[in-house]
Amino acid sequence: MSKRMRFWMMGVLGVMMAGLVCVNVYALDDKDVVGTWYANSLTIDGLNVFHPGAIMMEMSMEIKEGGKGEVTTSSEESEPDVDEFEWKIDGDNIIITSDDEVMEGVYSDGTISIDLDGMTMTLGQEKEEYEPYEPGKALEDVKLEDFDGEWNSTLMSAFGMQVPTGTLFDMKLDVTISGGKATLVTTEGETETTIELEGELDQNALILNATTEKEVEDDSEDYSLFSTDTMRFYLLEDGKLCFTTGDDLDAEAADAETEEDDDSMDWTIKVYFDKLVVE
Repeated sequence: MSKRMRFWMMGVLGVMMAGLVCVNVYALDDKDVVGTWYANSLTIDGLNVFHPGAIMMEMSMEIKEGGKGEVTTSSEESEPDVDEFEWKIDGDNIIITSDDEVMEGVYSDGTISIDLDGMTMTLGQEKEEYEPYEPGKALEDVKLEDFDGEWNSTLMSAFGMQVPTGTLFDMKLDVTISGGKATLVTTEGETETTIELEGELDQNALILNATTEKEVEDDSEDYSLFSTDTMRFYLLEDGKLCFTTGDDLDAEAADAETEEDDDSMDWTIKVYFDKLVVE
């Protein structure tokens, strides 16, 4: 290669490297973050993602010019709470200080993510509306064998909230059903319990009763959100399996439709399962 060609190649590489450096060192600017930001998702331990509306919460952050801002948090049970904060930019991050507490928000592709003690909140400048899961109706014409299979819990509805299992309630359920007999494995925190159940159809519900005592895998306190002595399951028209602590799924649905303003807490717990498909 001639000396002239080598100089030309070095010049081209220099321009390319300068371009890459310019891309990689893009600095976050005030104009990128000033405005209103809405909390659109929460992530627990990097695994389960859900909308804040699932826990009846709504949060917005007003980032103002001059390093000032306000965050508004509200829920169905209380009046909106407004707190002031200060902010500054540090590289690609935004540092938020409120009541001597410092939080770091990571800006990326039009979103800001803030880590809150194991829970990550992601905010965007467009508000995403919460759309809860609407369960299908319970199937009426069912046979005992229709319940057979391995079922994994995916969603829990309790106390007005609807969240993925294993998140706020730190609870996961798996049930294997065959011919009216079932093995239920419940994981709550670090405690795993296994229980055998057996039952029969009661109209369109599978009623399973415990035939063995709980087998607890460690010495943790035996506590559960609901009793596993008698369990009521329904098959839904959308393909899910539903466990409910109520006495009748259809009656609960009718009550929900006709219920008017009522401050009493609904203590009914429902767990929704997806069927594990073996390929």
